[in-house]
Amino acid sequence: MEPVGWSHGSDVSSRRDLTASLAFLALGVGICVGASRLGFGSVHAPEPGFFPWLGGLALVVLSVVLLAQAVRRTPAATAPTGEWSRAAFLLATLVLYVPVLEPVGYPLATMGLCAAALRILGIRWPVAVSVGVGLAVVTFILFHRVLGVELPPGVLAFLG
Repeated sequence: MEPVGWSHGSDVSSRRDLTASLAFLALGVGICVGASRLGFGSVHAPEPGFFPWLGGLALVVLSVVLLAQAVRRTPAATAPTGEWSRAAFLLATLVLYVPVLEPVGYPLATMGLCAAALRILGIRWPVAVSVGVGLAVVTFILFHRVLGVELPPGVLAFLG
């Protein structure tokens, strides 16, 4: 018996998405359960289970999104076959991030990386830059101010 709403000619990718989403959902839940046994600690003093639990939670959320798409039979966005230029530009952006990080600084390099990556993936510039700025600010505050991790300030060293 086939799941409700599926016909014999149903999209193979929807079935694959459904299977993958359920498998990754189970994996994410397993990671969260395993991480919870290690202890969370706090944001100021994270224990070994803190970051694995966040990773498991992210996997659960993304799996639920994929599951919803598969149930609604909305195909996931895929790159056309043979379109390697986007992948090459994205890889080049990631490779460029490393040598630029120290002189430019974490906030600007991360904002640029995120904005460029989103633009390569087809997101409009205003949205890509906004998300890049938001990501850079939030992660800088989290790592530098909350967790006390020293990040390269680069050209923004005067902000202290």
